[in-house]
Amino acid sequence: MKSMKSPPAQFWTDDLEIHDSHVLQPPNPQILDEWVRRRTGRQLDILAAAVGLNGVAKRKRKDEIRAMDQELQPYLLVDRFAHSKSKVAVLDFARAMLPAPVVDACLKGKDDPDKPALLFAIYHHRWTDLRLVFHLDKIHKTGFARMRLAGTKPRVGRLLKDFLTEERARTLLAAFDTARHDGLRSEVKSVIPQEDRVLVFIRRGERPDHLVTPEGGVMHGYKSEWIILDFAGDARRVDISSVSVDLPLEIANRIASAYFKRGCEYENESIASGPKQIEAFLACVRPVKEGPLLLVELTCGTSALTGGSGIRIRQPDSRSIGDSLDHFEQQIGKLRLPDIESVKVLYRKKRVSLIPEASDDEPGAFVVRYSDHRLNARERIDFETHMRESHGLTVLSTEKRFKPVAR
Repeated sequence: MKSMKSPPAQFWTDDLEIHDSHVLQPPNPQILDEWVRRRTGRQLDILAAAVGLNGVAKRKRKDEIRAMDQELQPYLLVDRFAHSKSKVAVLDFARAMLPAPVVDACLKGKDDPDKPALLFAIYHHRWTDLRLVFHLDKIHKTGFARMRLAGTKPRVGRLLKDFLTEERARTLLAAFDTARHDGLRSEVKSVIPQEDRVLVFIRRGERPDHLVTPEGGVMHGYKSEWIILDFAGDARRVDISSVSVDLPLEIANRIASAYFKRGCEYENESIASGPKQIEAFLACVRPVKEGPLLLVELTCGTSALTGGSGIRIRQPDSRSIGDSLDHFEQQIGKLRLPDIESVKVLYRKKRVSLIPEASDDEPGAFVVRYSDHRLNARERIDFETHMRESHGLTVLSTEKRFKPVAR
């Protein structure tokens, strides 16, 4: 593995958002001793290679590594960076960028990485890649509104990834900020072209906020918002992750309009399923005691109880509520699909909500939406595929984005 010069402080504090107190103040010897002592064998292997101690016997490595305290400080920061990062994000990126033997040496088991070891290896290979890990990690922790182009679908001669460079994205966002007139700046942090997608990561102020300083008093500013635009390769669809509801949609529309050279607007995706499909799905999963999907919660806005009160039947653990539903219907009355507000299924040990939303386009049909933020990006693909192939249901995120309301 090759190495590059150490990154500047701004890389840690701004690009990776690590607090400057950790970056600017070197650790004291006691902290460094304890940190080296707690390293795993996999982490020590990567550190030894990074600081040129490959030939040192393993029983002496910790002492030799500890003696190179100046070279270790960046790795302490990488270890801090690793704390909240998704294993899937780190492993997928490492497999794409590092030699397979290096990745294998950092695995505790199949698809179970030693995160600090892998991130040490990524840092040693090319420290600038930590910025991409920081960005790609975000797609595993948030829901995405599924949007499609409204109206007729324009055609264009080149792929979006050939059009949307970081420089062009910054130009478009600067024009957007000027038109917005709110005094805030949209920072294009990265544009990542993939095989059939283009990911755009934008950081922007979201609302006024303040921090309490160590010296006392407050420092005023804005709470940051990360906007992620995940465009299809032909830009006819975009998935949007954000806190704000209208602003990211305006940005996506501006990018699409520049790409297609005509005014474009995205709208929320809506794919309806018939009531019989949904009832068949519920009937299928209801008696299941173990398998890929377990029905663990059901909420109705009204029921056959006297007075029509709403009900919620749930199991807090991994047991199915099928028997409880059978008992309720035997004693009280039938549960009807139009009364169901939501159900939760257990999928890969995660509780995922499914919400049948009445379709605006097809009377009597429903758009089935799910809490995609509960799953990582890989699990979302698998869940949607399972629902489509096993139950004939297309499920969409509960996230939506809307144009600003005219005042």
